[in-house]
Amino acid sequence: MNRCQKCNVIILDDTDRCPLCQHVLQSDGGMAENAYPNAIAVTKRFRFWENLFLFLSILVESLLVWINYSVNPEVAWSLVVGLILIYANAVFRMAVVGKSGYMFKTLTLVILAIVMLLGIDYLTGYRRWSLDYVLPCGVLALDLVLIILMLVNRRNWQSYMMPQLFTILLSLIPVILRVMGVIQFPYLVWIALAASVFLFLGTLILGDQRARTELKRRFHI
Repeated sequence: MNRCQKCNVIILDDTDRCPLCQHVLQSDGGMAENAYPNAIAVTKRFRFWENLFLFLSILVESLLVWINYSVNPEVAWSLVVGLILIYANAVFRMAVVGKSGYMFKTLTLVILAIVMLLGIDYLTGYRRWSLDYVLPCGVLALDLVLIILMLVNRRNWQSYMMPQLFTILLSLIPVILRVMGVIQFPYLVWIALAASVFLFLGTLILGDQRARTELKRRFHI
């Protein structure tokens, strides 16, 4: 165990320099209340549970696939469970042990949820409920998340303008599918597009100079 004389903390990791100030450490046999945490051990512990969950998911899915195609191969219910397990692993890896920002995690998990439900719809007969309802509702969910984050983080609300532009682009997908005749229920499609556009316009207009400055900085105008 080593002590940093400059920061006055105990370093539990196997290193000869302080991770805070890079000062050379000195040996210390005692313990202190302000000891620096053993980051390596914590990371290894999370990695173990992450890999264990992945292994158990593969094991369970393999067993279910075998049962499915041995008993009732006409209905691929095991693949539906597989999609749910894939999403559960993504949630565990990103939301629990992931190091990415909460905005990136939220956008990614919502998009993965949409993809998962699209896959479930396809595997269960493709009744298009995923396109008619899930896809536009997913866009609305992203808009709601952005509003909540902007209210919580009022000092840095302008940083959410790029995700707002992303939701506008995402809301154009169901619009295109509606024009092509793939989506039969039009109301949620136009509501999702309107919500995304007006959320961005509201932020741009009410944000005034700060909002325009953020856009110029992002697009290097």
